[in-house]
This record gives sequence, C-alpha cells and structure tokens, in this order.
Amino acid sequence: MGKKLKTLIVEDEARGRNALKAMLEEIDEIELIGESPDVDDAISKIQIHNPDLVMLDIEMPFKNGFDLLAEQPNRTFDVIFTTAYDSYAIKAIKFSAMDYLLKPIDSEELKYAIIRTLEKRQRIQHQPQMQITNLLENLKTINNNNFKLSLQTSEGSIYVPIDEIIRCESNANYTRFYFANEKPTIVSKTLKEFDELLTDYGFCRVHHSYLINLKYIRKYIKGEGGYVLMADGAEVEVSRRKRDVLQKALEKYAPILLKTTS
Repeated sequence: MGKKLKTLIVEDEARGRNALKAMLEEIDEIELIGESPDVDDAISKIQIHNPDLVMLDIEMPFKNGFDLLAEQPNRTFDVIFTTAYDSYAIKAIKFSAMDYLLKPIDSEELKYAIIRTLEKRQRIQHQPQMQITNLLENLKTINNNNFKLSLQTSEGSIYVPIDEIIRCESNANYTRFYFANEKPTIVSKTLKEFDELLTDYGFCRVHHSYLINLKYIRKYIKGEGGYVLMADGAEVEVSRRKRDVLQKALEKYAPILLKTTS
C-alpha cells in the first residue's frame, strides 16, 4: 500500500462533518488527522499536523474557505472544496485546475477526487502552492477575461491569462494551445473540457477539432469551405454545422468583425 493522504476536514456543520468523515474512513488511501468547525481552528490544526489534503467547505460563518487559504502562508497541501452551490467561485476553481464536490457529496465522486489528488501529488512538478495562489488571484479579478488558466504540461503547470490564448486544437485525448506571447504547448486534457470552460469568455468551437478566441480572428471567409484567418496566420476550418454557432458568437462578442467578413 502506498503513502496515505493525511486529511483534515473543515466544515462548520456537524452533520456534514460526520457524513464526510464516514465516507473518508471507507477509503484506504486516507488517514484522517482531524476535523475543524471553523477557519481559525483549521489554521491551528494545519500548523500542527501539516496535512496532505484539506477537505474545505467554501461557505462558513465569519470566515470562508478562501479566507483560510489567504491566511495560511505555507500552502503545501492540496484542497478539495465542498459546497452546496454551483457558484461564481466554481469557475475560478476550475480555471485553477482544482477539485470541488457539490453537496450532498456522492461517495463515488469523492473517491475519484481522492484518486486525482493522489495522482497529482505523485508528479515531481506538482506545486499546490501555485495552484492556490492562482485561485486567490482569479477570485480577486474583476474582469473575468483576466482569469489565468492552469495548464498541466509535461514540464509542469503553467498559468496563462485566457486573453492570451489564440486557439486550441484537438489531438486525440490531448489539446494543443497556441498563445499570443508564448510557444505552443500540449496539455493532457480533451478539447471538450476546455470548450466547456472557455465558451463563456469569448471562445467558440468552430469545428470538432478547433476552439478559437474570437478576439484573434482577422477575417472570416463564409460559404463552402469556410474558414477563419487567425492573428497567428492559421486558417481554421469552420464546419458546416458550426456556422450558425460562430455567427451568434460573433454577434455577441465581436459584432464589428461581421462588417469585414466575406
């Protein structure tokens, strides 16, 4: 058996703590080291026990889960957030490639989240401190287009402002990213995952293999064999069934471009 994850539960409701504790006790890879009803108690226990994983409730009285992270300088632990709401904060969590579970917590989803945490901690380049810092910065960002997206590459995680992503290209179970100011990089996630994350931020899936940032379109050639010319010189095919999707996206995010299309 491998090394167990020393785990701290932070949850203000006793019933929630007990339910989560019962589920975690059924998972072999978990070593429970304590539970806390509030942020101040949790900070004290983190300093004493140095956990590998904190199961962290977001909504708590007086101070919330993000306050805990902001007040904890040595953040070497991973976090799985628990929340009763699919809130704005969930977007920031996803952009930072961190895990969350919606209440009531499903035991199978909990197990999968634990497995993902174990896999992350086995990577030499894994740096939970940087993930948490990115999350806290995203939460403070007023303009969502300034969110930084956490991308796991073969060389470790990079944090890229979504406004600097020109386009994404599917490569089986991988996605190749093209940036305005960085060399391209490959990420071990499918394009579908990034499509779901970026569509509300001025991106459009114009083909089953391509996701583009509308900001970087220089020209849209319509009709049969239609394509968009991107700022990096790439000609990206627009599939027939995606033409209406692109048209509506341009009307919403880049109406001035429609006047220059042909």
